[in-house]
Amino acid sequence: MIKKTLLIEIGTEELPSRLLYKISSYFHENFVKKLNFYNISYKDIRCFSTPRRLALKVIDIDTTDKFIEIIKRGPSIVHAYDQNGSLTQTAIRWLKHFEININETNRLKNEKGEWLLYKTKKKQEKIELLIPKITESALKNIFIKKYMRWEKNNQKFFRPIRNIVILLNNQTITGNIFNIPSSNLLQNHLSSKENKITIKDARDYPKILFQKNKIIADYAIRKEEIIKNIKETAQKINGCIKNNDFLIEEVTSLVESPTVLLADFEKKFLNLPKQILIHTIEKQQKCFPVYDFKKKLLPNFILVSNINSKKPEKIIMGNQKVMHARLSDAEFFFKNDRKVKLENYLLSLKKVLFQNNLGSLYEKTLRLKTLIKWIAKYNSSNIQDSIRAALLSKCDLVTHIVCEFPELQGTIGMYYALEDQEKKDVAIALKEQYLPAFSGDKLPCTSIGCALSIADKMDTLSGMFYVGNIPSADKDPFALRRLAIGIIRIIIVKNITLNLKDLINKSLCLHHEKNFKNVILSDKIFKFFIKRLFHWYEETGYSIKIIKSVLSYKSTNLIDIHRKIQAISYFIKIENSELIMLSIKRISNILEKENNKITGCINTKLIKEAEEIILFNQIEKFKINTKNLFLEKKYQDILIKIKDFEQPISNFFKKVKVYDTNSKIRLNRLLLLDEIKKIFFTITDFSYLY
Repeated sequence: MIKKTLLIEIGTEELPSRLLYKISSYFHENFVKKLNFYNISYKDIRCFSTPRRLALKVIDIDTTDKFIEIIKRGPSIVHAYDQNGSLTQTAIRWLKHFEININETNRLKNEKGEWLLYKTKKKQEKIELLIPKITESALKNIFIKKYMRWEKNNQKFFRPIRNIVILLNNQTITGNIFNIPSSNLLQNHLSSKENKITIKDARDYPKILFQKNKIIADYAIRKEEIIKNIKETAQKINGCIKNNDFLIEEVTSLVESPTVLLADFEKKFLNLPKQILIHTIEKQQKCFPVYDFKKKLLPNFILVSNINSKKPEKIIMGNQKVMHARLSDAEFFFKNDRKVKLENYLLSLKKVLFQNNLGSLYEKTLRLKTLIKWIAKYNSSNIQDSIRAALLSKCDLVTHIVCEFPELQGTIGMYYALEDQEKKDVAIALKEQYLPAFSGDKLPCTSIGCALSIADKMDTLSGMFYVGNIPSADKDPFALRRLAIGIIRIIIVKNITLNLKDLINKSLCLHHEKNFKNVILSDKIFKFFIKRLFHWYEETGYSIKIIKSVLSYKSTNLIDIHRKIQAISYFIKIENSELIMLSIKRISNILEKENNKITGCINTKLIKEAEEIILFNQIEKFKINTKNLFLEKKYQDILIKIKDFEQPISNFFKKVKVYDTNSKIRLNRLLLLDEIKKIFFTITDFSYLY
């Protein structure tokens, strides 16, 4: 076995920072799959990525020639030979298709029959020929939507590919990937005068990049280096930074030769609202704000440059100028906004279109006012405060700050409301109305925030359905799926006893008074919610069978659905719960065989056998003991009591003949079983579970 080190580097134009890590991971995964497909063994694979390169270094890859076994199963012997023992046309066509001589075939025998079989060994392509094919396939099978096309050949990747390096130890593997010939010349840093770096041996990677231009190709090492240097830089001024994984990941994806520098801004900008200041530093400038040990902002920021300059002060100066301009703009907009109170912007919403055929933001605000008044009754929110929050909810959208920094919608509303001496819960709700903003995002904390978030999302969702902007299988331009999941999460996690169908109908009526169209739309929206609910539970880790069993009852109460799913998930994990499930299955099968409907009431005078008396008493006892449990919807406790049926049912089937010769006794016993089934199926449809 001949083992070597393989290097593949794909040089590109600047890859999108938010996708870099994902693209690199997919490239690695796809490459590994292809190596396994060709049965190529190796010791380890290291993955590298910077804004302008994707690379893989395969340690101890097996480069020896390999043989692959080819097996072709032909027609069965019955169909391969006729009565005279001659080959049939079916067999002849098979032999001709694979260019096989009948003398080269064997026979495959097993318990199912006998077939013609062709077996042979073929030499696999040399690894030098396979690697370029594997590489191109691994790149083309990265499934992320945001592609670019470039040049005459109309190639498609995330950014144009400009350079390919494939080395096997010190041997350059020749091949074309995306019509670009491979070489042993690595792509250099963007600021370097020399475009290429010559690499003579794959084992020198990535060390050679660092030696030549301080390029840290390993994403994880680069990230650790940036974090370490940022912390050390902050400590020099007795400061610290707050953990911001998203920003760290983004900056790591933006640079390949990181240099951490300390800069400052004028102290007067510390008078700006903290969130505006942080947003400008982090989101707009991709820099790190510095705090003292009392968590107060300092007039400093840390930047990560992609250039190892001999005059870093020039880079610092340039960044300080840009930061000053940004903060000056924010200060100007903030002062202009504060000339009037937040509520004074309400009438300005009349000039802003919310959506075609759904009116202005002012009209949306009036709908929110009505809807939140109804929702507040169910989540114990102060109704007047909730209405106040609804009226102020969209006012910040026409402020200068939000027009300049749209990401601060809600946050600015909260700041301005607090400055206007609005109640704290009302102000916080203005920020929380947009939560959750993405999958896994935090939920609103205040009851008014929850009510406003539900109202806002429901108004948008019902409105979009009303005007026909309904998501398709692959398109959801208005993120209605995300809105639906947000509503579901808030209602369930915050335990709000809202009826989903009532919420939908109430919202639809605000777009148009009750008419026949609303009934059809209401059903469509409800089904849309149930699909989202199913996927949400599935992603959360619940059993698909349990989810289907509960959702099959088409309950409109999300809290009730959630309690049932939790209770059944607990129940099926209880020891010997499968025995009671088998009993339910047996009862259901018996009742399904009866063509005639089983009607009537149980006649106690016809209950003679001891086992059926015990079973009947168990039914009566269960009804008495669970009456309050059903009212309180304590399904877990109910299911635990259902287990008490296990032994009585078992004894009943052992000792009692269901199909008695007396038709009245037979019907009475079927009614007894039917009563048990009704008890079980009150909670869920158990037929999905067994």
